[in-house]
Amino acid sequence: MDIKQLRTFLQVAELGSLTKAAERLHIAQPALGRQIKLLEEELGTALFTRHGRGMVPTAAGQILAERASTILRLVEETRVELSASPATVTGTVSLGVPPTAGEVIAGPLVERFAKQYPQVTIRIVPAFSGYLLDFLQRGEVDLAVMYKTHGVQPLKPEPLIVEPLFLIGPAGSALSLDAAVGFTALADLPLVLPGPRHGLRALIEDKARQAGIALKVSVEADSLQTLKDLVLRGLGYTVLPLASVHKEAEAGVLCAAPVTDPKLTRELVLARSVVKPSSNAVRLFADTLKEQMADLVRSGMWEGELVTGTLVENEISKLSP
Repeated sequence: MDIKQLRTFLQVAELGSLTKAAERLHIAQPALGRQIKLLEEELGTALFTRHGRGMVPTAAGQILAERASTILRLVEETRVELSASPATVTGTVSLGVPPTAGEVIAGPLVERFAKQYPQVTIRIVPAFSGYLLDFLQRGEVDLAVMYKTHGVQPLKPEPLIVEPLFLIGPAGSALSLDAAVGFTALADLPLVLPGPRHGLRALIEDKARQAGIALKVSVEADSLQTLKDLVLRGLGYTVLPLASVHKEAEAGVLCAAPVTDPKLTRELVLARSVVKPSSNAVRLFADTLKEQMADLVRSGMWEGELVTGTLVENEISKLSP
C-alpha cells in the first residue's frame, strides 16, 4: 500500500464509481479496477460493495477512507512544513476546548498566536471533555484543553491549572467574593446547571451525594452563555469558574461567592493527539497556550493555581537572570 493507492482509493470512495474516478484521474478504467482489487487482496478484505449503480464502501472501506484521509493530510502538512524556510511557521492547528474554558481563553490565545505566526491557520473546536477525548484519539484535533478525568490519563496530559468553582447569582443576590457559601446551602437554591453528560454537572452531583443533599435543578443548559443569561434573568443560580463570568462580575450584573465544605475545584490539563505527530506549528501553539494561561492567572482574570509541572517551570525560567 502506498500514497498513490490511497489517493486512488479515496477518489473511488468519494465518487462511488470506477468510471467517474477513472475520468477524474485520467486512468483507464480496467487499470483502476486492478489497483482497487490489488489493494483489497493486500488487505485481505473487500473495500467496496459493487452494484448496478456503482460502488459503496464496506465497513472496512469506511475505516480505510477515514485513515487514508488522515494519512494524506499528514503527508501534505509534512511536505509544507519541510519545504518552508526555517523562519516561516505554516500549517494548521486545531484546538479542542470545553465551553466554559473556551470562552475565556480562545480569543486572547488566537490573537496572541496569530500576531507571531500569521501564516498558521487555527481551528477552535468547542466540545465537552468526553467528545474531546474521542477527537484526540481519532486525530480530529491536534490539542485539547480538558478537565482531568480518568479517561484522559492514557494521553499523559500536561497539567495546567486548578481552578476553584464559585456559586454565581444575579445582581442583588447578596453573594460576595469575601463571604464563602457552604456547599450544603446549594440544596435550598434553584439551580441552573449543564446536563448530566457535562463534567461540571457530574462533579457537583457527586459532591451532593457525598454531602447527603438533593439539588433542585430547575433548568438544564449546556451553553455557557445560556447559563449566564438564565442567571441574569433571575431564574436561578449556577456554579462556574470565576473566569467565566469575569466581565459580568466587574459590571455588577452577576455576583459570585466561593463554595466551601467542600471546596469545589477542577484541574485543567493539556492533551495531545495520539495519532497525529505534532508539527512545529502545533508545538509552538501549545507553548503559547501555556503562556497565555499563566498570564491570565497572574493578571487575576482566571482564578486558579498553576499546577506544579510545565507551567511552573516556565514561570521559574522567566524569573531567572
